[in-house]
Amino acid sequence: MKKFEILRYLKRFSMLIFLLTMAGAAMIYLYAQGKQQYTASVVLKYTNDGVKDGYAPDGSELDVNEIYSSTVIAQAMDSLGASGRLTTVRSNCSVTPIISEEQEKINDALIEKGEEVTYFPDTYKVSLVVDGKLGGSYARNMLDAIMQSYCTYYTEKYVEQKLSLNPSRNLLDNGYDYYECVRILENDTNDMHDFLMAKRESYPNFRSSQTGYTYKDLCAIYSELKKYEIPKLYAYVLDGPQIRDGKILQEFIANSIADSQNSEAVGAQQRSEIERLIASYVEKNAGILKSYFTEGGDNVSSNYILGTIEDAGAGEKAITTYDNLILELVGIDKTIAADKIDRQFLEETLTAFQNVSFGGTEEEHAKMEQMINDYENELQEYYEIVNTSSKELNLYISADYLKMVSSVRVAPSINIKLYIMLALVLFFVIGCCGAVLLGRLSDIVDYLLYIDKKTGMPNREKLNIYIGEMAGKVLPEAFTCFTLNLDNLSELTKRFGYTVGDGVLKDFAGLVQLMGDTEGMRGYNGVGRFVVFFEECSSKKAAAMIRILDNQVEEYNSLNPEYPIRYTAAWATTEETDTYEIRELLRLSQKKWKQMEKEKKDKTEEET
Repeated sequence: MKKFEILRYLKRFSMLIFLLTMAGAAMIYLYAQGKQQYTASVVLKYTNDGVKDGYAPDGSELDVNEIYSSTVIAQAMDSLGASGRLTTVRSNCSVTPIISEEQEKINDALIEKGEEVTYFPDTYKVSLVVDGKLGGSYARNMLDAIMQSYCTYYTEKYVEQKLSLNPSRNLLDNGYDYYECVRILENDTNDMHDFLMAKRESYPNFRSSQTGYTYKDLCAIYSELKKYEIPKLYAYVLDGPQIRDGKILQEFIANSIADSQNSEAVGAQQRSEIERLIASYVEKNAGILKSYFTEGGDNVSSNYILGTIEDAGAGEKAITTYDNLILELVGIDKTIAADKIDRQFLEETLTAFQNVSFGGTEEEHAKMEQMINDYENELQEYYEIVNTSSKELNLYISADYLKMVSSVRVAPSINIKLYIMLALVLFFVIGCCGAVLLGRLSDIVDYLLYIDKKTGMPNREKLNIYIGEMAGKVLPEAFTCFTLNLDNLSELTKRFGYTVGDGVLKDFAGLVQLMGDTEGMRGYNGVGRFVVFFEECSSKKAAAMIRILDNQVEEYNSLNPEYPIRYTAAWATTEETDTYEIRELLRLSQKKWKQMEKEKKDKTEEET
């Protein structure tokens, strides 16, 4: 049996080792990828003064769980254009407070004493876990979108009023008459203009980087719409007039006039009550100012009282109850005056539509409807600009109350690269061990089935397999087939027994195995005959190999004169015989050997 040679086994099964290593690494990669999860995290800090006591900027209780509320997650998914279930994203979000070790010790001490822990952390770690199939970039983008959405939500809820002035749409499809449509659009325009006026006063220097507009610019745009577009629509409605259903429209205007009159009556009543409160307030304060005494009993004038208030730091913008009453009175007067003007316009409009059931031609109606639709679209476009600018402003404002201590970081739950490296090493070792085991098993099988036990060389069955494999091939140039025969094997066996005969046979087989300097097929064909095949062995090289074998046999015989080796060797080469089929080449080699055997026998008989 062949020697135990690890390198030979590894070389023989190198491709199998490579394939097993790659397959194992791929299997581990797929398994790890299936179990992979990405965790995106960011550290958020609340910076308003009341957060230490658990309060938001507006004084209400702060709920950090709003970070993964349905509203915030839905806005984040919409802005990212992500699909999937909202509940899945919510369930994978978590908010963990970050508390210093010192504060934790304090909290533990309070709990041990049975006292209530009043500490409210201001720093939190927000985490989002996503499936590995979605990738780390999805986790990063989704958490970033959630934080942006939360900043907007937080600012709108606790700092700034949310923009909820979405203009009306598809008024004509909802059955409104032309005049009603224009009036609704006018209200939308006025509401937005008032909103922008307030923003312009509060944030005069803010300019949106996304839209390029300031609130002053947007306010100017809506002022132009109020001055020109709305009057233009009213003019076209009244010119004709343009009416779909006069009876319904007249009822609508009449109801609007009645509502205005009722509002004025309510306002007048409120105004009367406020005037009464103002008179009472003045009377009470006048009495106090006439007689004011110090702790020492000294009478002090009203000028002293006013000076004391100023010294106490009331400030320039301080507003007393009296001031509030005056401002409220002025506001009611403005509302009543505006209602009178509007009611007068309604009465004039009702007069214009009086006793008109349908007005305008089909062409005029088509133009009117086109004008209304165009103005609806224009309001919607400007609303998107205002909305985008306001969201950016809220993010800008949130920076004063929310601080991102760290940027969004993504960490995989499984280090796939490390797993692959370990898998490569592991399966390479397994492959090497398997190759050694298979190689050794192959040697054992070869030894049991295809090795001649006397010579230790491949037997006739192995030679037949080799010849069968080569039979379908065209032999290369300089392919040589040797036939060698141990001529005195029978003689040695008869004279000295099987032990000596088998020993000489084994020694000769060892010399045959040493033939040539390249690998070839060397086998024992039985009855003292050996067959050897070599590639890249010309006839000249074959002769040199036989001469070397002769010298080795002579040296052996000199050491073992009682049991000498006598053999006959013949060979046939493809280029010499012009035969490129292995069986035919073997036949020619054996024919040549038989001829040499006959000549040797004839020579021996002649000498006898």
